[in-house]
Amino acid sequence: MIGLHLVLIFFSYAAFAVAVATGVSFLLKERWLKRKDPRVLRSGTIPLELLDEVNRWAVVVGFAFFSALLIQGHLLARRSWQAFRIGDSTEIWSGITWAAYALVLALRIRMGLRGRRVVFMSVMSFGVAVTTLVGVSRLVGGRHLFF
Repeated sequence: MIGLHLVLIFFSYAAFAVAVATGVSFLLKERWLKRKDPRVLRSGTIPLELLDEVNRWAVVVGFAFFSALLIQGHLLARRSWQAFRIGDSTEIWSGITWAAYALVLALRIRMGLRGRRVVFMSVMSFGVAVTTLVGVSRLVGGRHLFF
């Protein structure tokens, strides 16, 4: 079961990495277009609408995998430690990561937001995700010592 947990971690973070890559590309291109930067005006680059759409779908896919990861993690904790919740720092930060991406999706789907603000939020959510994956277990410790 730990193998499935690691696979879900990989796929969720891979999708979130695609979201951050397209998000940063979107933000840079938008800035260059506003400044009428000759680099972006001369080159045949990816349209902003496509970058926004890929960012949206990457967040959707990453969120789905991350949600499955949380559910599978709770089942794994129940099996390993006889508790659905152990109160581990990584577990808590995983909930914060889930909430950050849930907010991005809610703004996109329910509120219909597109563009700079929501793309920026998806990029910032990746910072929370990386903190959860790498930083928390190293700084705080706990039962999730992957790295």
